[in-house]
Amino acid sequence: MDGKVLLLEYSAYERQKIRQILSTAGRFEVIDVGDVSQFRLLDLDIKDLRLIIMDLMFPTEIDGLGVLSKISSSQSKSVPVIVISNSDSLGLREEVLKYSARDYIVRPYNVKRLEASIRSIVRTDTVFYYDTAHISDINMSFDSYMEREIMFAQRTSSPLSLVLITTLQMDRGPEIGQSVSEDMRKSVFSIAAAKSREALRLTDTIVMNGNRDIIIVLPGTDEIGARLVCEKIVKLLDPEFKRLSIDISQRVYPVYVTFPDDGNSLQQLMATAFKKVSDKEMLEKITSIPTDARKYADKSYNRYKRWL
Repeated sequence: MDGKVLLLEYSAYERQKIRQILSTAGRFEVIDVGDVSQFRLLDLDIKDLRLIIMDLMFPTEIDGLGVLSKISSSQSKSVPVIVISNSDSLGLREEVLKYSARDYIVRPYNVKRLEASIRSIVRTDTVFYYDTAHISDINMSFDSYMEREIMFAQRTSSPLSLVLITTLQMDRGPEIGQSVSEDMRKSVFSIAAAKSREALRLTDTIVMNGNRDIIIVLPGTDEIGARLVCEKIVKLLDPEFKRLSIDISQRVYPVYVTFPDDGNSLQQLMATAFKKVSDKEMLEKITSIPTDARKYADKSYNRYKRWL
């Protein structure tokens, strides 16, 4: 580790941005503080810090100067401070220099400007960094991505599975003819997407097709592994749906398919997945028919069959 850095910045966005710059400049333990009261309650020996980065407007210029005054007390003069400000006022620069700040950076600034300041002050060893800022982003359609994954699975003789989670019977509620609100649709889909992410590994990919389908790509996963993922997702979803008085079997049904057993292309795999969904819906319709009605239908069908 390259030491502790105290980051005093009221904006969560700016704190995240500076954290990213620090991660490029070295390996620091970052202690970020978002307001003055939090700083006052902080049980921290400033002398143990390697660097302090602070926004002068913390949250106001007067408060920021007060914090800077405390930091630059006789006990902690050796701790370098980088001040970031929205103002390029010469008078303000001179005021900050009274407190022995090592650098004064005016916002908006180039990230390389702050990174260079950090490196020069803490003298961290420069690690090779290849700048990719000017390389165009790689745009790839989901079809192309799946084609690549299938080719890789085929070349390495490794399995590849897909999980499809699609909303079932969302055109009606528990009783026939009762419609499901758009808010309910979105809520079900949002919960399903969030809990599905929790069940995945870093190597898995999840995509959403509008507010209708969730597709999960499981590289190196066979049929057994895909089934376990589906079971894990259902287990995560069940308490959430129960809390909302939603019957999970009537709202979300995950199915899985595996390359190459269920198809050799994305379209073949998806066709197999949707057939599983269709079979599930048909099974639900059949089992929802009263027993006497089913027996009568079977009897009528058998009588008709004899006529053929």
